[in-house]
Amino acid sequence: MPIVNVEGIGRIEFPDSMTREQIDAAVRNEILPVFRQSSPDAVLALAHKPAAGATEPPLSIGPNPFSKGTARTDANYHIGDRYRYHVVDLLTKIESREFGRAVTAITDTEVIFNDGNFITDFLGNTVKNRRGQTFTGNQIFVAEYSVGKKWTTTYRGTRRDLVPDEWTITFKVVARESVTVPAGTFDAFRVEGHGYITERGNQFQITYWIEPGKVRSFIAYEQMQRTMRGGLMITDRTELVSFKEAG
Repeated sequence: MPIVNVEGIGRIEFPDSMTREQIDAAVRNEILPVFRQSSPDAVLALAHKPAAGATEPPLSIGPNPFSKGTARTDANYHIGDRYRYHVVDLLTKIESREFGRAVTAITDTEVIFNDGNFITDFLGNTVKNRRGQTFTGNQIFVAEYSVGKKWTTTYRGTRRDLVPDEWTITFKVVARESVTVPAGTFDAFRVEGHGYITERGNQFQITYWIEPGKVRSFIAYEQMQRTMRGGLMITDRTELVSFKEAG
């Protein structure tokens, strides 16, 4: 993403879709006026900048209209953290199951739920699921979110039939928006991904919502997966029902 250093404000990230002219207009017409209204003391300080080479304390601002702010993942899990979800079919809207996860152990690299029935890394990426599938190096969830951020992850793992395979997914943070699930309403980043499984050839789409400063786990997670012939295999939406976090 383009990063612009705005004098008196600092570095601001903008979506890749914006041209230089659009960025200049946004800084001039929207960001600076908001900053002047919210931080008049900082604006006054610009007229008395330190001489070249002098140390100047950094300034920080809240979300701008384009990046919607930047949020870092809270990896500070505690034993006893609990999350409850239910799974709804995206097509029929029928609930298929409900399940809970509780942190029962933490290692240097992993968060262990339900006595090893489910394991993730500190960003929330699955290392082992309840079916016994294992994954190495996946980056579905990342350390930092801002609108416009893009990344691609390629990782190895086992399919539902426990045969080894490789996944490749390209993600983009497309919005920051209000999302309501049984656990409440959240100001979440919406992330969309498209990918495929190399050997099997299945195509899939993933959309998830996450509010890193509020909940360490995801708020909602949708997956649609198709076979090579186009038939639907998975059409699930998983929603947070309740959670309890220490710290």
